[in-house]
Amino acid sequence: MPCQHTCRYIMALLAVMVCFAGCVRPTVEPAADLSPDAATFARGVAALTRSAYDQAIADFTQAITLNPQRVEAYHNRGEAYRRKGEYDRALADYTQALTINPGYAPAYYNRGIVYSSKGDYDRAVADYTQALTLNPHFTEAYINRGIAYDRGKRDYDRALADYNQALGLDPRSEEAYTNRGLAYWHKRDYQRAMADYTQAISLNPSYAAAYVNRGVTYADQGDLDRAIADYNQALALQANSLEAYVDRGEAYRRKGEYDQAIADFSQALTLNPHLALAYYKRGAAYQGQGNLSRAVADYAQALTLNPRYVEAYVSRGEAYSDQGDYDRAIADFTHVLTLNSHYPLAYYNRAVAWFFKKDYSKAWADVKRFQQAGGKPDPQFITDLRKASGRSDRRHGR
Repeated sequence: MPCQHTCRYIMALLAVMVCFAGCVRPTVEPAADLSPDAATFARGVAALTRSAYDQAIADFTQAITLNPQRVEAYHNRGEAYRRKGEYDRALADYTQALTINPGYAPAYYNRGIVYSSKGDYDRAVADYTQALTLNPHFTEAYINRGIAYDRGKRDYDRALADYNQALGLDPRSEEAYTNRGLAYWHKRDYQRAMADYTQAISLNPSYAAAYVNRGVTYADQGDLDRAIADYNQALALQANSLEAYVDRGEAYRRKGEYDQAIADFSQALTLNPHLALAYYKRGAAYQGQGNLSRAVADYAQALTLNPRYVEAYVSRGEAYSDQGDYDRAIADFTHVLTLNSHYPLAYYNRAVAWFFKKDYSKAWADVKRFQQAGGKPDPQFITDLRKASGRSDRRHGR
């Protein structure tokens, strides 16, 4: 009989995108200026520095009332809004600062950060580029433009060029090394990625993100023990590293150490109960254990959070097949094909389910679709299907 467990697509690991090299510090008023708006402005800077964002906003608003042309007050109030996650208000303030002074590079830079945070990478690139036109030695702008090219536009070569430029300006920038490593990883140049992560760690041994990303690179090369060691180090440095828990859990799952994997995915879900990926991966660990009911429950939760999660439908369909619930399995595989008609594994899995339902004509039809998409079915499955269906010809077994 054919094996009911077909090849599963497990989603890629979570690499850490070092999210922005750092924001321009709030503009500080010279101590000698004791005008009323300057005193109010200085209080706002102090509040922003200690993360008292509402107080900072109130102080900068008062400073603007006293001096509506004060560029720095708009800029700093925008920074307070940005840190609160109120991106539209931050954008308005940065834009107003630039209306008053179109040559104010910090506002272009921080507005670029907001655009990146909103996923508007074209505008982010434009703002970082303008900041660099005004200040060609703006290291952080090169790094952040590289992030926009990498994360948003998948233009890894331009990202690399920006990270190289940043390192030319600051050879000790661990952010530039870590992000360049990620660009190399995206290009599957694992040796260069590893070298950059290691250099970042050498510059800053407490840099948890570099350990996570180096662990991902080890895992991609099949060195799961070294990957786990790096995830352990990341968690020793940053106990709430979501990526480290998810990626260590995946490494344990690949090693067949399902209890440890489930514990790590559960911890990730404690940190972020809305992470569909963690439910999906925990479901895969339960399925590896043979705990199909819990696997199905986790896949279902992943699909509640992300109704277009193709891999979760595939894996849940496989779990249903393993339980002998072929109708539900077929429904999931069919739904996969409505979401992605170019997902050939769904045809093969559905063919297996049709086989167990003894609907051999539909099984053959899905085998044919799988082959037409370039798939190669298990020869033993074809032999069993031919025998069960009474077909002696070999036209579907090529």
